[in-house]
Amino acid sequence: MDRLDQIRNHKEGNYIYPFLWMHGEPHKILIRELDRIREANIGAVCIEARPHPDFGGEQWWEDMDVVMDYTRAHGMKVWLLDDDRFPTGHANGIFTKGNHELANEFLTVWCTDTSGPLANGSMLIQPVLRPDSRLVRVTACKRISSDSTDIEPESWIDLTGQVKNGWLRFDVPDGLWRIFVFYTTHQGDGKLDYFNIINSQSVKLLIDRVYQPHFDRYGDDFGKTFTGFFSDEPEFANLPGYDFQARLGKDMKFIPWSEELEKRLEYRWGDNFTRNLPVLWYSCGEITGHVRYEYMDEVTTQLKISFSDQIGQWCKAHGVMHVGHIIEDDNSHGRLGCSTGHYFRSLSQMGMSGIDVVLLQVMPGMNQTVHQWVASDRDGEFFHYGLGKMGSSLAHIDENKNGNAMCEIFGAFGWQEGITLMKWLADHMLSRGINHFVPHAFSPKSFPDSDCPPHFYAGGRQPQYHYFGDLMNYMNRLSHLFSEGRYISQAAVLYHADAEWAGEAMLFQKPVRVLLENQIDCDIISADALLKTSIMAKDRAFQIGPQSYKALVIPFSQYLPAQAVDMVISLLKSEIPVYFIDGLPEGICEGQEREIRTPLLGSEVVSLSNLASAIENKIGFSVRTAASLPDLRTYRYQYDGGTALYCFNESTGDTIDTEVEINLETNQLQYCYRYHAFENQLYRIPSKQRNGIIKARLQLEPGEAAVYILKKEKDILPYYVSYGQSGRKLGGPWKLSYANIDDDANFKELYYGDQVFQDLTDWAAKNKFNGYLRYETEVYFVKDKRECLRITDTLNGMEIFVNGVVSGRRIGPPYYLEIPFKEGRNRICIEIASTPVFAAGDDWSALTVLPPFGLINEPEFCEPICE
Repeated sequence: MDRLDQIRNHKEGNYIYPFLWMHGEPHKILIRELDRIREANIGAVCIEARPHPDFGGEQWWEDMDVVMDYTRAHGMKVWLLDDDRFPTGHANGIFTKGNHELANEFLTVWCTDTSGPLANGSMLIQPVLRPDSRLVRVTACKRISSDSTDIEPESWIDLTGQVKNGWLRFDVPDGLWRIFVFYTTHQGDGKLDYFNIINSQSVKLLIDRVYQPHFDRYGDDFGKTFTGFFSDEPEFANLPGYDFQARLGKDMKFIPWSEELEKRLEYRWGDNFTRNLPVLWYSCGEITGHVRYEYMDEVTTQLKISFSDQIGQWCKAHGVMHVGHIIEDDNSHGRLGCSTGHYFRSLSQMGMSGIDVVLLQVMPGMNQTVHQWVASDRDGEFFHYGLGKMGSSLAHIDENKNGNAMCEIFGAFGWQEGITLMKWLADHMLSRGINHFVPHAFSPKSFPDSDCPPHFYAGGRQPQYHYFGDLMNYMNRLSHLFSEGRYISQAAVLYHADAEWAGEAMLFQKPVRVLLENQIDCDIISADALLKTSIMAKDRAFQIGPQSYKALVIPFSQYLPAQAVDMVISLLKSEIPVYFIDGLPEGICEGQEREIRTPLLGSEVVSLSNLASAIENKIGFSVRTAASLPDLRTYRYQYDGGTALYCFNESTGDTIDTEVEINLETNQLQYCYRYHAFENQLYRIPSKQRNGIIKARLQLEPGEAAVYILKKEKDILPYYVSYGQSGRKLGGPWKLSYANIDDDANFKELYYGDQVFQDLTDWAAKNKFNGYLRYETEVYFVKDKRECLRITDTLNGMEIFVNGVVSGRRIGPPYYLEIPFKEGRNRICIEIASTPVFAAGDDWSALTVLPPFGLINEPEFCEPICE
């Protein structure tokens, strides 16, 4: 039985681990919330202790015992968010106020200027240092001019050995000099009660205080019911708050530091260690970018060793998985501060890749670079074209992850977030290769809990809850189909972080956007991964892990790592296409004198606008449409029974109706089907196959997704039927009624103006409405008949009853349903649910514009247009 057959026979696995927030509530309430999770077709849970009053204490273990007993009894799985608060690194409070020798540590610099010549000068150093400080170096460098803080690269003087009894004694040479005093401290600007993520012993305290106690208590469950620990946004934490542009320079007073990092830099820089330290803050000519690159290279490598490798190895030894994500927001994934400097290194030993989308970062139509969300006004282009692809790419190229990519999703969008937006977000991620999800969140606290809504049950006050289980079924089915197989990729795009550390660099999402908008399958790969490349000269392709690529795209980079340049040259020698966007690099990141342009002349330099056509002309196409469709996302996947093509129309207003060509490069797959994941139904599609290319019609309304299945075998199935955009009115008078969710479904007729079909936003806001609307009418048929009922409004889900019996639901477009009517009178009831936004009026919802509430247009019967 292949994976599609497993789904059609309801044998898919569970790919969903929603957050369950623990507050220390009565156990009967905790069990009620677990019941609601299971009833929503979810087979696992991720426990979050952040709001719990006694993490690791007696009450915590009593509450966790309830969770473990419940999940064991019902065959569910458990992940645990690995700290007492967000973000990971507090280690259950051991670093209080930073008064711990293993607390977060920084290197900082104190400067003063002096003018020489001056013999036997003296300077007081001791007051500069803090009580917890360790003096690292003292140096002097000549400033290039009186109106600049830039320093001369060859002028440095190491004065460290001339510090005695807290005083520096030295002869000041002629000229204007800056004196630098470098020292470590635990008292910087960042998170002080936090681990030092680049100190292995500091990170081990997190393991000792969180991981080990849970193993001691639930060790028999590890690898069975207890399947993993979730790290939530660990960071360097050398800056306060969330500065997504955190890069080395004079505005960053404190930088991440540890003795392990210091030894790495001393080994790498040798005699230049003292010379290079000032360059981490002040410009020093051509060496500036190269020195900063080497610091970033070492600090992110050290983070990989002390954090990701150490925790990953502990988890593997104990039979569980380490999962989670860093902060990726607004390109911060390659920077300091609130992130970890290098996305791929940070998650290197996790059991699956991870990202998150919260706070309205991804919204339909908001794919512009300037995009206002809760924490910033940038970067919608990254969130739409970079984030999901970055997560799935790591899962594709890292064999240890086996294609498993996780997204924390839906959180802190506000109570306005309804089931249709949730489905759109799920399709957005699924169409980029994400196949595991952590919905954010179930909260047992009384409604309205203001902590990052929406909450999916909300103590029974969430009208959208009864749709939520439908969405979870949908996501589980598609996640199962797009797992355990292989993404069929064409091109690899080089991750930009390394280049950005050294100089000017184009963000990787720029070329990725062009490729996605032209349906060219691609992955993002780091320079580290590029070094693991196997060249398949016969196929004119290269392979990284299980993935193969026919072209490499390099965003504009002033400098590239030396080993990456060597691999590019090897690719060119094997006649594998390499495309540089807007120009060749000047040199290598490490700053060594090396002429690289001549060896790279075999590559192609193209503009962004010409990238897609250049690739297609060289390596052919995988998926092609008759017209340009920049809002169509495709994701092509090979599973054990055939090939699946995910198609998602991300447009907010344009319908897709086109012919799609799929290049199979084989004549074996001859039959095309359309899988309707919400209904779990497979339909035949008329198609033509010639010379390994299948052609079929693709029809998608705005926000609609579909999966095309290509198989060898011919199944006797009904053809997929689509319907027209216009139809005929039902004809009868309509009745409108409402029920608040806490009124036990006691519907009352609603008289609001003189129209049934109208915008009810003002009424709902005035009455703080939280519940359901019903639109009812009768239709008469002279004999039994099937009709398609279509609703053209923007909804948050709908449920249709005919003669008191549920005929079906829809949680996203298109909102039509084929219904069998009986001879005679038939009573139709269309029920739609509000979100709690009118009742809660939360500030999380204030950054989005909502469509009208209620049905504005009368529903119609529409006719099939294609069989």
